[in-house]
Amino acid sequence: MRRPLALALTCLLLLAAPAAAGAQSAPAREPVVGGGSFANAPLIEPGRYRDTILPGERLYYAIRLQAGQQLRVRAKLDVEPGEVDDEVADGFSIGMQTPLREVVIDTDEDRTGNSTVGNVEDAFDVVYPKVVAASAAGQSGAYMAPGVYYPSLYLIADERKPAKVELPVEFELEVIGDPQPDASPEPTPGKKATPAPEKESEDDGGGASAGAAAGIGLLGLLAGLIGGGLAARRR
Repeated sequence: MRRPLALALTCLLLLAAPAAAGAQSAPAREPVVGGGSFANAPLIEPGRYRDTILPGERLYYAIRLQAGQQLRVRAKLDVEPGEVDDEVADGFSIGMQTPLREVVIDTDEDRTGNSTVGNVEDAFDVVYPKVVAASAAGQSGAYMAPGVYYPSLYLIADERKPAKVELPVEFELEVIGDPQPDASPEPTPGKKATPAPEKESEDDGGGASAGAAAGIGLLGLLAGLIGGGLAARRR
């Protein structure tokens, strides 16, 4: 009796081992509190996070991206099917805005997965366009220059059911690609202009010449007076 029982327990342990290993391999989600605006959006690193959201609320987060990098966002309501109404589940969405607060509408179609929720079993999986060098930003579309970007989560409010119930949400931010330097050519320095020689003021030159002439005339007058006096004495 003991041998069959021990064998059964061994089989159960072997069957449970892969499930336990899978649960341990998945990294835990870090709790984070999203901001209600750009000003108080928490600056976070790529990783897996969890938060709560209210109907009618938009939560902002901030992440720094460099040229050559793309942001991938995966997000979903962390609820079981049937736990919330389909209207509420369908009202969950994600967004993305540039350092200039412009809404990024385009996505990388080659990398983008399922971009609609449909029900709580589905999740957003969206890859946004690549960030370009500052010299090339704004030439077409949004200003996708290096800086702080703002992914956001939104849950539309159901006017028929205005109950304010916080719903758990989980999301993941992944940065794809290595940062690239700005490849724009540096401006070529031009020749330095040679400063022109300073010209003497005409007033200064004229004033000096007039002063010299007046001095000579005064000396001549004095010499004449002295000569006249000496001549008068001799007589």
